[in-house]
Amino acid sequence: MIYTEQIQAVLQKEGKSRPTLIQKETYEAIKNGASLVALAKTGTGKTLAYALPALERVIPGEKNSLVILAPTTELAVQIRNAILPFAKALGLKTLALVGAGNRQRQDERLKKNNCEVLVCTPGRFFDFFSSGRIKLIQIKTLVIDEADDILEFAKLELLSSLGQNLPSSSQILLFGATESQITQEAEEIFARHFFLVDVRPDQGSRTEHVFLQVDNEHKLEYLQRLCKLDGFRGLLFFDSNEGMLRFARIFAHSKTRFEVLANNFSKDKRQQAIRDLAKGKVKLLLATDLAARGLDIPKLTYVVNYEIPTDANTYMHRAGRTGRMQQEGKVVSLGNDHDLRKLKKLLEGEVTVDRVYFAGYHLSKEKPVKKEKAEGKDKTDKKTAVIDQPVKKKKKSKKKNKNKGYHPHYLKGKKQSE
Repeated sequence: MIYTEQIQAVLQKEGKSRPTLIQKETYEAIKNGASLVALAKTGTGKTLAYALPALERVIPGEKNSLVILAPTTELAVQIRNAILPFAKALGLKTLALVGAGNRQRQDERLKKNNCEVLVCTPGRFFDFFSSGRIKLIQIKTLVIDEADDILEFAKLELLSSLGQNLPSSSQILLFGATESQITQEAEEIFARHFFLVDVRPDQGSRTEHVFLQVDNEHKLEYLQRLCKLDGFRGLLFFDSNEGMLRFARIFAHSKTRFEVLANNFSKDKRQQAIRDLAKGKVKLLLATDLAARGLDIPKLTYVVNYEIPTDANTYMHRAGRTGRMQQEGKVVSLGNDHDLRKLKKLLEGEVTVDRVYFAGYHLSKEKPVKKEKAEGKDKTDKKTAVIDQPVKKKKKSKKKNKNKGYHPHYLKGKKQSE
């Protein structure tokens, strides 16, 4: 694989001199215009895997040539920021069309700027598509990122119609971390041939999956202890927005500094929360699956599951926020014995989950030797002392009884007198 000189210059500047496995395996096919289903673990360079060869195919001046669909506003903005230096180096203009942004302003930029590259959320894309601002004939490459989750945000019928009506010379790229309906049935859905590139079995991981046993009553205390671990910078996942906000109100009384990534917060507020965590201003970011989908937060060392996910796909996407680009990371799940059994069954064949314990300022798989063992003797002695006490009392009582005349001699004498 040989990137253009402009792309190579930016890669060197960003310290990305060596391509990742997914980037190597997909480059030629994408550059040659093939449609592709590409599966790779989270945090292994999928964004640049599709973006760089697709950008190289774009001809400057041909607006809306490359359209990238991403499930959420945060992910769309993140993708746009990641590819911006490369697009600029190639003389291409980019525009993010997201639901959280000002529609009128986006409409004006779409009309005036003639951007070759669009990064969109599904709702905003179909909005501008139905109004005629984006035309099928213009799209040379359609990328669906996080393809395994896109159906939560866009109807299958709309995506199918879009893909089937694209010119036959256009290419469709489906990138994801896990298999889903859209990747498994791609040829039927989009009525064209797809090559499959699945590098997951060949990708190593330095992410450790562990479990801390704790009841609901002590979860808050355990989270405070987690935040004090060496090198802790974490993302705390909740199943619902309501549950997260309820926890945030309680956790606000602790001394731990944290931010919240809530669905109903403004785009600016959510992005500020992500920046604060990335810069180390806070150690913990509370989030839901919807808000944190696909986010790339630098140097994130921990992902914590406050609640056990209901399916393996959700767990793997959460886990993918840490240990990115072969960095070390830990996924810590909190719960009781039942939760541990449930989690192991859920992830059977995917990852191994080990039980861990607090050991100073880190987590250890070794069960700590309880201090009570040393004190155990004392406790036993105390118990013995307690047991001995009544015996003494009993002896006293016998003595007492003896004084009262309850004695064999008394009984013997009584019998004789009779």
